[in-house]
Amino acid sequence: MTFGPTFRAQALGLSFVLVLTSALQGAEEKPKPKRPPARVYTNADLDRVHPFAAETGGSSVPAVAADEASAARPAESRRKGKGEEHWRAEAARVRERLRALEERAAELRSQIAERGSQSEVFGRRRSSAGKTSVAALQASLAAVERRARLTQEDLEERARRDGALPGWLR
Repeated sequence: MTFGPTFRAQALGLSFVLVLTSALQGAEEKPKPKRPPARVYTNADLDRVHPFAAETGGSSVPAVAADEASAARPAESRRKGKGEEHWRAEAARVRERLRALEERAAELRSQIAERGSQSEVFGRRRSSAGKTSVAALQASLAAVERRARLTQEDLEERARRDGALPGWLR
């Protein structure tokens, strides 16, 4: 048995792989194009363009100073609508209404929990005089929560339309 043809095939394959990898490496290492050097501006350049500074508005003078312009318009006329004091008072009034509605909602939740925990004894009828069903309590609770949400949204919408800042309602 001769190993000659086998070694030749392996050597040929190995040389083919080496040639192929060196060609791929050469293709990957393309020279990057050189960038032009960055422009360096000197004082001579600034002196050259200085006469044209007025054309860009560099030497223009404002017609009215900033202090005079703000003093000419009173603070009240700059804002449309009602002022900060009004919206802070309105927000406090709405918070009081919301507090009362939340107390009512908490009371209804406790009544629902109390009715849900009571078990009915079979064969005996409890007197239902003066007691409302759980479904009616849940409907009342939903109405109170809806009223609270609508009250809050109404305040926010009125304030937004009047131009009130959000911080005035907090």
